[in-house]
Amino acid sequence: MKNIWYNITIFNEEKNMGIQVSTNRTDSYIGTFDYQCADDMLQLEEVRGMVKNMNKMLRQDGYDYQFYVKCQGRGPRQGVRRYNQSLPLPLAERVDAYIYRRR
Repeated sequence: MKNIWYNITIFNEEKNMGIQVSTNRTDSYIGTFDYQCADDMLQLEEVRGMVKNMNKMLRQDGYDYQFYVKCQGRGPRQGVRRYNQSLPLPLAERVDAYIYRRR
């Protein structure tokens, strides 16, 4: 299986993050964004803006459903057992973003 990367993804020697399409992930998966990378955070804000505009158009056209961006924290758990299921975003080094349908 091979990942397909959009042109707006930042490539460097250490990591490939940002918006991506992957065959081994759920269809809702958008990409992994690093909190330390300003470009990644800009891309995440752009995704949120696109979803916001799409929701506005859906409301104007009379549809009764919306979409939202969900971020899941990723990174070391710091030895705390209660973070085994989900890592709080303030403690995360990076986030995986997903778009889900609401209602």
